[in-house]
Amino acid sequence: MAEYLNKWFWIKDLDGILDSQECELWRTRHWNSLQCIGDNNDVLTLFYADKDITIHAKKDCVEERPAPKFVHGDVVLITKKNIRATVKYSIWHFNDHYYYYHVVDENGKMLKKRYMADELEKVEQA
Repeated sequence: MAEYLNKWFWIKDLDGILDSQECELWRTRHWNSLQCIGDNNDVLTLFYADKDITIHAKKDCVEERPAPKFVHGDVVLITKKNIRATVKYSIWHFNDHYYYYHVVDENGKMLKKRYMADELEKVEQA
């Protein structure tokens, strides 16, 4: 069971989502990776951190992804601009196989540019 917990996945087959409302949520946000927070035999409980939503899906309908370097709520420094920001969400780039990150500034305003991991540095909170 532990082989799935805390790993990141993408749902590759909508038929694997057990609840119709959860399926609709996935249709609108299907580019995100989800973290596994529960493993019950053939069903995983997957978590959208940025929306505080869980989705239950069959194991044979998910595909593993690498963990993102930054997650929702991480405070980061945009290195080229020397600006502090907070990660709002990450999106997987299907063709190039990496995450890019959307961030908000210290006033909560979403910044228009999406950032790659090498453009950000995690700020350790005291």
